[in-house]
Amino acid sequence: MTEQAPLIRLAATAVLLRNSDQGLETLLLRRNAKLAFAGGAWVFPGGAIDEPEMEAADSEEKAARLATVREVEEECGLTVAAQDLVHFCNWTTPEGETRRFATWFFAAQAENSSEDVLIDGGEIHEFKWIKPQEAMDLHHLGELTLMPPTYLSMSLISHYNTAEVACRSLAERTPYSVTPRLCQLDGQMMCLYPGDAGYLSNDPAIDGPRHRTSFTSKGMVYAHSGKNVGVVPMDQP
Repeated sequence: MTEQAPLIRLAATAVLLRNSDQGLETLLLRRNAKLAFAGGAWVFPGGAIDEPEMEAADSEEKAARLATVREVEEECGLTVAAQDLVHFCNWTTPEGETRRFATWFFAAQAENSSEDVLIDGGEIHEFKWIKPQEAMDLHHLGELTLMPPTYLSMSLISHYNTAEVACRSLAERTPYSVTPRLCQLDGQMMCLYPGDAGYLSNDPAIDGPRHRTSFTSKGMVYAHSGKNVGVVPMDQP
């Protein structure tokens, strides 16, 4: 019997931004290490789009906005307005994974302070407001587990100085959509993205443009070889 591929669930997540004395910060939540999907990873608030949200909306994006509002309140006790969410990208889990999600990524400014964040201690075990560059630095030190969409979103956000500038700039940017391909080269895991010479064949050794994330002993390393890739870098404004 042929094994069926896992269904791709629709999901949505919010990159919550705030201005602080230390500069622009974003909210990260640490998932319970016992969870099957992304256990122990630091992620943005978010989750699957539920059926009532699909029924209440006349488009997938509107359903994603409704789901984001709900998930932000459920996972961290904060409030965001659907109309204030800035859509800036979509990520779909690579083929071959047992759980696959097609996730809408939104950014929004959060007016709330740390004291307003409430986590349940079940699915979410910890939270922190953190500067994007600091999160990436801690990741490279092995102290913060990030997934590629989170890492690259942090890298993009790190170019902005305030939440207002970040949201305004992201709103002017054309949202990108990506389905990575997982592979190995000389024993090293990596994700290939559209524009990489090896993306269509899932062969990272093919000569040509590079658009990929490598998983090294010091964390993720994102590579975009320039105009020959044909798509804009995901980590640049």
